[in-house]
Amino acid sequence: MTAWALAYAATLLVIGALDALWLGVLARDFYRNELAAVMVQPFRTVPAVLFYLGYPLGVMALTFNPMPDSMGSAVLRAALVGLVAYATYDLTNLATLQAWNWKLALVDTAWGVFLTSCAGAAAYAVLRRMA
Repeated sequence: MTAWALAYAATLLVIGALDALWLGVLARDFYRNELAAVMVQPFRTVPAVLFYLGYPLGVMALTFNPMPDSMGSAVLRAALVGLVAYATYDLTNLATLQAWNWKLALVDTAWGVFLTSCAGAAAYAVLRRMA
């Protein structure tokens, strides 16, 4: 397996595992309390799978092209990707959805920055190790 494929797998694993912990345990009640009126039942699997397969590709493409020269640089680039992606989502929802509020937008955006930074760090570690 190539270094890029392994780095993608690491990115996917980190995002999937951390988001499962965040959404399924740590912040489950927060999101349920904030969005109960607009949550779908049952959960829609296909859009989630598309996000979890596609987002790591975007993280890889935008963080590692060109290859950063340090872990710090990789984490900062990944944080910027997370900020742009999650802020776009959250601020658009804030502008258009009555159920969205500032607290939800700020918490979710901060989570996206953290999550994407961790994924970027994992991918960088794999790429450097394989180099």
